[in-house]
Amino acid sequence: MQPIVLRDLDATNKLFEAILDAPNGRRMLSRVARTCRALCEPALNILWRDLDSLVPILWQFPGHLLRKNRKPGMGFVKTPTEDDWKPVLKYSERVRQITYNEQANNVAPSVFAVLEESRPRSVQIFPHLVELNWKVETSAGLDRSFMFLSPQLRAVNLEVGTRFPQLDTFLADLTSRTKLTSFSFISPTNLPDSFTELLGRQHLLEKLVLMAPGALAPGVGRWIASLPELKTLRLDLTGRSMIAVDGFFDEIRPRSGDSTPGSVISTDSGIYSDEEVDLLSIRKSLLRLTGDLRSKGSFAQMRKLHLTGDVSNIAVFIKQIMTPLTQLELVIEDPPDRADWHDLSALICEKFEDSLQSLRVTATGSSRFMDLVRSTSRAEPASGRLSLEQFTSLPCLKRLEFDLPESIIFTDTDVQCLSKACPNLEILKLCPLARFPPVTGPPKINLDTIAHLISSCKKLHTLAAVINAKGGNKEILSSIHASSKSLLRLYVGHSWIDDSLQVAIFLSHIAPSLETLRWIQEKNRPGFVEANARNWQSASDLLPHLQGIRLLERQFTRETGHIVPKVTFDRSVDACIKVIDRGVNASPKTHNNAVQASPSLVSQIVQTKTNYASIFVDATPSTVDASIEAVTKLTSKEVDAVPTPAVPSEVEDEKRSDSVSRSVQALLTPSTFLRAPPQRPSVSLIYFPSIIGLFSLVYRLAIFYPLSLPSRIFQAAAGSIKWSHADIVKPQDQAPAVTLTSQPTGAVDSDIALDTLAAEDIHDYAHLENDQKYNSPTDEVNVATWVHPKWKEQIRINNTGTRHSDWIERTLNSSSYRFIMSDNKKQEKDYTSEVDALLPEAEATVKLGKLQEGLDKIFVLEKQTRNAADLASTTRLVKAAVEHCYKARDFALLNSTILVLSKKHGQLKGAVQAIVELAIGWLDEIKQTNGVSKWLEVVETLRNVTEGKIFLETPRARVTMLLAYYHEGLTTASTSTLAVQKESLQTASDLLSDLQVETYSSMDRREKTEFILEQMRLLIAVARQKDAEQGKVGKDALGGGEAEWVKVRVGGRKINEEFLKEQDNEDLKLKFYDLMIQHALHQSNYLDAAKFYHKVWETPSIKNDTEDKGRAALEHIVYYVVLAPHDNEQSDMMHHLFIDSALSKLDLHYNLVKCFTTRELMRWPGIEAIYGEFLRKTPVFNSEKRWEDLHTRVIEHNIRVVAEYYTRITLTRLTSLLDLTVKQTEETLARLVVSGTIWARIDRPAGIISFRNKRSAEDVMNDWSSDMQKLLGLVEKTWMGMNAAQAAQSRVVKTSS
Repeated sequence: MQPIVLRDLDATNKLFEAILDAPNGRRMLSRVARTCRALCEPALNILWRDLDSLVPILWQFPGHLLRKNRKPGMGFVKTPTEDDWKPVLKYSERVRQITYNEQANNVAPSVFAVLEESRPRSVQIFPHLVELNWKVETSAGLDRSFMFLSPQLRAVNLEVGTRFPQLDTFLADLTSRTKLTSFSFISPTNLPDSFTELLGRQHLLEKLVLMAPGALAPGVGRWIASLPELKTLRLDLTGRSMIAVDGFFDEIRPRSGDSTPGSVISTDSGIYSDEEVDLLSIRKSLLRLTGDLRSKGSFAQMRKLHLTGDVSNIAVFIKQIMTPLTQLELVIEDPPDRADWHDLSALICEKFEDSLQSLRVTATGSSRFMDLVRSTSRAEPASGRLSLEQFTSLPCLKRLEFDLPESIIFTDTDVQCLSKACPNLEILKLCPLARFPPVTGPPKINLDTIAHLISSCKKLHTLAAVINAKGGNKEILSSIHASSKSLLRLYVGHSWIDDSLQVAIFLSHIAPSLETLRWIQEKNRPGFVEANARNWQSASDLLPHLQGIRLLERQFTRETGHIVPKVTFDRSVDACIKVIDRGVNASPKTHNNAVQASPSLVSQIVQTKTNYASIFVDATPSTVDASIEAVTKLTSKEVDAVPTPAVPSEVEDEKRSDSVSRSVQALLTPSTFLRAPPQRPSVSLIYFPSIIGLFSLVYRLAIFYPLSLPSRIFQAAAGSIKWSHADIVKPQDQAPAVTLTSQPTGAVDSDIALDTLAAEDIHDYAHLENDQKYNSPTDEVNVATWVHPKWKEQIRINNTGTRHSDWIERTLNSSSYRFIMSDNKKQEKDYTSEVDALLPEAEATVKLGKLQEGLDKIFVLEKQTRNAADLASTTRLVKAAVEHCYKARDFALLNSTILVLSKKHGQLKGAVQAIVELAIGWLDEIKQTNGVSKWLEVVETLRNVTEGKIFLETPRARVTMLLAYYHEGLTTASTSTLAVQKESLQTASDLLSDLQVETYSSMDRREKTEFILEQMRLLIAVARQKDAEQGKVGKDALGGGEAEWVKVRVGGRKINEEFLKEQDNEDLKLKFYDLMIQHALHQSNYLDAAKFYHKVWETPSIKNDTEDKGRAALEHIVYYVVLAPHDNEQSDMMHHLFIDSALSKLDLHYNLVKCFTTRELMRWPGIEAIYGEFLRKTPVFNSEKRWEDLHTRVIEHNIRVVAEYYTRITLTRLTSLLDLTVKQTEETLARLVVSGTIWARIDRPAGIISFRNKRSAEDVMNDWSSDMQKLLGLVEKTWMGMNAAQAAQSRVVKTSS
């Protein structure tokens, strides 16, 4: 039997959709699908219903067909067969919506050709596809959509670029193969001429979006008006004239008399006379009055309208609409014209008074650029007012939203008009993100206005507006009618507040059921005022307590009013008691019941099973290789080895000579026995020092030298020495003669007499080589065994005492002995079958509550797969172990498991990377469900695991980014002290600054840029905080955040500005230059600020917006290039800016630049009178420092002009020209001379300033020579002209004669 939730399919789908919309919804829903078989199918249907790419479908093909398994969109290596298509078709049946974006470049063009050629012809790839979203820039990209067109398709959303010659063919094919209910077309080029004819068959359209030139053509309007089922319409009126907008309705229902709104009432075309009566029209009028006639007019079923453009165009369009709209969304150019806005407001109330339920007014993207500039405190604050007095009557309106960047001022009159016109409002938003800096003054709406609004709109439950939290009229506080139980949510944004207690008392009175009170708390938000945020926090803390007291008071309070006197009546009642006697027969009934109680016996057998725990301990001994250099000291001594007669100690000397002969046997070579065998002497005397020398010689020749040589050389040398004793004869009575089978040439001399050796003194080395025992204690180790080719056997013998002998033997005998690194090791065995068998068994053990036992089973097999270098099996095992710990919510065990698995000997890099990526995916869920403390533990574990690993540098950077955001969030926490906030911000900056992401090869360039920008942003925040603590202003002050400002400059050099010029990176470009502008202004580098603003202005989206964004950027370029000190670069930039045609549209700024580029004097009082009033209102010149800098630049310009036109001038005259005192004039002049701008000398006693350097005779002669050359050239040119004139005159005279 299925669970209750699965019995209702709609409830199941809604539940799964809610899970999908939650954070990490897809991951959670996929886990639900893997939980049980009953939930699998509905969960998979929701997961695969909407696809934002074709990549998930391509992943269903077998891996050997794809070029790259991790990037299936790269293409195919082989063509798929019908069997390969089976898993693809299994999931493609669930797809209802698919999106393709050609610019994403995640699917290669060759993929579509392979899909079209190899797919089964009997079925579609997506047989149940309902909606197709296609965004392309090329004609080939549009052709790829043909394979997805099917009769089941109901919605097509096209967004195409320019130059699509085959668009007509595509639309014709689309119309012939589909019956659409929704169609969207967005393009920068005109609609095809035959657009309406191509889509004429699509008469079932309910939603239509046309955002392209030509959408307002009369033919298009006629076709749209003829759609009988159209409910939603969206058009773009931007850049169109009012005549073009009105022309949209010119051909609506031609020849019906219904072409204009004025003719809707009467359908008489003028053919019939006034005397004739049209009975059909009378009948229709009667049916309309009774409501039985369905309207057949234009846009009869349309209920939702979305318009974008100027307010005047929107008013012209809405004026033509006669249907009752319920939803109206307007995207206008802000600020709008006041008269046009009044007309539009009145028109909305007139047209849709009885039907409109939702009205939303927002601004276009171009209108929001000034808000972006304002966020950097470099533009004047918004001051536009949007009047709502024209809203007279909208009784059905339930939702009203205004979200505008410029028109943010609303007054008490506006709110009162709204409360009267819209009594049924439920949601009201009046620019809740507006900012009111101290320069513009507080908001106009106060608490008394809010109380009046709440009392008038009884259903209002959500209110968002910026208010001035003052007021609190005593009459309102004493009136119960000013209280509303419906208001549940209040969003105040950047509202002003002084007395938090008074505000909390007032809110508890007017909104006793208020559940949510929100305001701007982010300190990095533009316009943030810490005092207001702190007071709102205090009011929020007090409000719940005051609400409880307020509700408790009202339970015991009764309304005071007129007491109605009680009405009494006199009535008589008959109080005679009636007595009745009655008898009852109460004979009890008895029953005999017998119960047989026989006990039921139950025999139970309990099987006890001992739980065994197997623990594996890595007891690998730590070994240390040590080498000792043992060099013996040798001494050479001469001894007398002449035989002497025998002495009584003959036996002792004979033993001694025997030991000596055995010691020097390694010195003997076959050439030694070339001499004739001498007679054995009776006695030999050898001194003791000679024995020590012989032993040292033996050590050098037999042990030290062979070990110093390469093994292969010593083997070759040792193998060539063959000792043979087959020809040696041992007579019994006399000394034998020793001979060899091989007799090499040459002889070797010896210090010891060879006639003292006997035949028995020569050892059989062939015998000793195979012998394992040494009978004599004087025998030494055979050096030949050390240099034998089978040297590995000796290593095995030396390690037989440890448990690693078998592993060493396998390693030495393996072909990959020299490649011991884990990732270079070749896979020795495939453990897939063992893993498949173990994982269900371990999972069952864990579900029984035996988590450690299940992990032990996994660890046993994991060690085997790791040693065998089976990456796939090892990855599955380690992921399973970590998942079991996470599902059990044992975070201590989870952290320890991650650490242990990542630090195991020979662990594969791919397995460690899989663990880290899996754990990173859980961070958001851990933080939401288990708290910040557990989240921090897991984050620190991941940072420890990824530390120092190059292949994990990108995951470490992302985890560190999350940790930095957490510490940054502590700075805005209401419970944090000032010291904690400072430390948290410093910690966040240090965490990100430690990441050298510019060196990461595995990270995408865009992600690198985002990391560096975040580093710069946090460094600027820390620098400003330190500067504020020490009162540091400008670059000249020492200390403060100067170190952070230097790091910001270094970080800016890491950004590749060529990469920012790409169209997809415009957001990063604006953010980067915003940070660089802040750095430049802190350093007072006005020229750098002008350059950065010039980069912003060159951005296509900014430059094309000449009215808003481009204008603001160009104005700031002018301001800062004027403020910059004069040098070659500043002069070049100013002259290029002056000749730019865009500057000519700004008259005031053009004239200001012209003053600086013209070599004429500028009198400061005149400049201040002409430009002062305007410039002082701008954020750039509202500070006294920059205004003084502008004054300095004007003075410097005047001095340069004077230096150009004067060679000498008196100090008094120069002071009057500059409008300065004598001291100020000398200081300015000295500064320009030191900087090298001009050359000047002051004669103080005479009061004369000289601007010409003393010239040498050479310079004078050079100038004179140049002038003489010019003069002679002019004379020669004049002489040639005179000769030509004379020649022409003589010819005229000759011809006339």
